[in-house]
Amino acid sequence: MNKYIKYIGTFLVATSLASCGDQFLTLTPKDILTDANFFLTESDAQASLTGIYAILQREETFSNVRDAADIEWAMAGDMYEMDGSANRIELHSLSLPSNNTILRDVYQGAYQGIGRANIVIGRVSAMTNLDPAKQASIVAQAKFLRSLFYYRLVSYWGGVPLVTEELNATSKLDIPRASAAEVWALIESDLKEAAATLPATWTGANVGRATSTAALGYLVKASLWQQKWADAVKYSEQIIATNTHDLLPKFRDVFRESNENNKEILFSTQFRTSVDAEGNNLVKRTAPRGAPSVYTGSAAWSNFVPQQHWVNAFEKDAAGKIKDKRYWDVIIGPGEAHQDIKDFVMPAQVPAGWSRTGFIVTKYWEAPAPTNSGVNTPVLRFAEVLLNYAEALNETGKSAEAMQLVNKIRTRAGLEPKATNLGKDAVLDAIFYERRMEFIWEPVGAFSDLNRRGRFISFIKANRPNFATLEIDKKPWLSTVPILFPIPREAWDKNKSLEQNPHYSF
Repeated sequence: MNKYIKYIGTFLVATSLASCGDQFLTLTPKDILTDANFFLTESDAQASLTGIYAILQREETFSNVRDAADIEWAMAGDMYEMDGSANRIELHSLSLPSNNTILRDVYQGAYQGIGRANIVIGRVSAMTNLDPAKQASIVAQAKFLRSLFYYRLVSYWGGVPLVTEELNATSKLDIPRASAAEVWALIESDLKEAAATLPATWTGANVGRATSTAALGYLVKASLWQQKWADAVKYSEQIIATNTHDLLPKFRDVFRESNENNKEILFSTQFRTSVDAEGNNLVKRTAPRGAPSVYTGSAAWSNFVPQQHWVNAFEKDAAGKIKDKRYWDVIIGPGEAHQDIKDFVMPAQVPAGWSRTGFIVTKYWEAPAPTNSGVNTPVLRFAEVLLNYAEALNETGKSAEAMQLVNKIRTRAGLEPKATNLGKDAVLDAIFYERRMEFIWEPVGAFSDLNRRGRFISFIKANRPNFATLEIDKKPWLSTVPILFPIPREAWDKNKSLEQNPHYSF
């Protein structure tokens, strides 16, 4: 679906709201709308909500590019970025200057989503002619989405300015940073309302919207960040009690465009095959550059490829062959055939232009893409729910139960279960190993999860072959727990009330 809604509210300029994927409510296009003739009908309210979902489609928000690839997996060192652009090298080398354009874009994208959410929350709440149940649903979805953007901000930057109301030309824009605790409190409040209001599932054209289980899943994640272990257990058990989600039998099937919004997905960004922003570039960013277009489609860039040392971490059989089905379901290496495009076989000697490491991730590439891809990007899935639940159980003295959950992940991967009588530290190591092998090129399982537990530096020391070149001792910002990113210089240029995080300058 390709609809655009434009309105002039209290933004300083007209804001264009794009629709979200092929599963959302069809909207009638409207030209420039003013305060006087917008937010009058349910259609207006739904259109404004759709505009928040549209922000998720941007590469700087939740499309698994800037977050999952550029930041999470490349900083942890398990993925290699083929272009070597300066802004990416800064992140991968952990230099983290305040003028890094990727961090700037992620920061700005989150606040753009928050701004739209605040408009919907304020305006729709004030509408008097809406069915109360529909009104509550729209506001709850907006609050879920606002919490998603604030979760991104607080996990990367710590305390940030809290903006909870619509801003206009008379608003004070020099807003000081709130504490991280205050940001987490807003996130929890929004998520609790969403969890209490939204259904566990949607049907028909509404499939893909925020659900109560997605809200509960993010309450778990927020609890883990704050080490509220009992809360994380409670919310995890509420998800499981709905019987809404489960692991799919076959790992690859989780990511198929033909199987999107499946039982394992709690929330994903919705896309459809399109030449515009309704589609994404993930097939282009996956498929090896220089490979025949009959296999790759309109373009192939192989931007992000798995590192050899990550491949080496897979468990092997006695003959030295990888036995983990996750590898065979979403990775191809030298001499190996694509899982779906059987005629495509990686050369025995992979050209450096195809992949500097010799490997390609195929999670998001199941067929050639003649235009932009329609594959959805997973944001939260049940495999993470199980590992998050296991982590919380381990911290509350239930390590054996935690290992039972870890073994569910391992069983699907075709691996032998591990002993359930491991010590607490060994259980945590087992959980983080499964995160590493399960979530390559997803927005979890790498930098942020390692960072919130203070494991990032020890992980890269043990696993990044270039660790010595990173000169960690010369980068004091890496000594904080958790590691925080620098507040972007451009944000400070617009808001002089911002204080920089320790060890950085504007």
